[in-house]
Amino acid sequence: MTRNRFLALLDAFATRRIAVVGDFLLDQYMLGTTARVSREAPIVVVDYQETVNHPGGAANAAQNVTALGGSAVAVGVVGADREGEALAALLRARGVDTSALLALASAATSLKLRIMAGEMNAQKQQVARVDRSHKLVLDAAARGTLVDVVLSAASQCDALLLADYGLGVISDDLARAAIDACRARHVPVVVDSRYRALAFRGATVATPNEVEAMVALGVEDESDLLDGARIARSLAGAGIENLLVKRGSKGMVVCGPQGEVTSIDIAGSRQATDVTGAGDTVAAVVSLSLAAGATLVEAARMATFAAAVVVMKRGTATASPAELRELIEAGDAR
Repeated sequence: MTRNRFLALLDAFATRRIAVVGDFLLDQYMLGTTARVSREAPIVVVDYQETVNHPGGAANAAQNVTALGGSAVAVGVVGADREGEALAALLRARGVDTSALLALASAATSLKLRIMAGEMNAQKQQVARVDRSHKLVLDAAARGTLVDVVLSAASQCDALLLADYGLGVISDDLARAAIDACRARHVPVVVDSRYRALAFRGATVATPNEVEAMVALGVEDESDLLDGARIARSLAGAGIENLLVKRGSKGMVVCGPQGEVTSIDIAGSRQATDVTGAGDTVAAVVSLSLAAGATLVEAARMATFAAAVVVMKRGTATASPAELRELIEAGDAR
């Protein structure tokens, strides 16, 4: 694979549209300073400065698509609440099409609040996280509306990304309808599922991290992630074509249906600053790359470039075409 090939794929991102279907969350960062320990408990006292919002979950995947020059349509449900309004506004500001993002009074927007603190003029670090997760429960009419908007988005996309955080948007029926619609058009389907990595029969590729992959494959030894025959049997049973396992500083492993296994090293530094949202970046880049005609191995290598960029940034981050181009041209396209 040549440098020019990767650059051509990067340029092709600008003409690709990705439908991102899944659980849309608001990532909130409460920033402050700390210089003392509480007298009431062995904890630091944080003097509040400001609160900053970022797209999280499927929303982070969608903003990663547009940050790299692609088009993204957000398909899912948020609450008709302040958090939902803030999230939709953030996505629109980042160029994401939110016309298929349903705001329902019967739902509530899930939130991840990270409290970041440090001494004055020092780098802030996460001292606590508070999650407010809402499992989505829809009546028949709302579920039917959601399926309709998913099918509409699937009919107009170059790749479909199912970003499943286990909060109820991606039901079995919705996933089946979306995957069938994409397969009929020969459109790749990428699955990024926290708890059901191999549950989406017909998908092109699932992208679990190492722990999620071991649970899905029913193995306890990470060396089994290199056992192509074992993985091929699991893929055949699940009806999924390929598996891409994210292994952090150890890179990625791409496994095909015939038992072929390709290990891919990371790009850039092994000393990550913050891995928050890096999995969303990988799923977004794999989706864009497959939509642009890449092989799965090429897509995984493209994803390592983007991941190398975002893990060196604080908080929920994205990579730009210029940053990927710099890494590729620097000779890390190996």
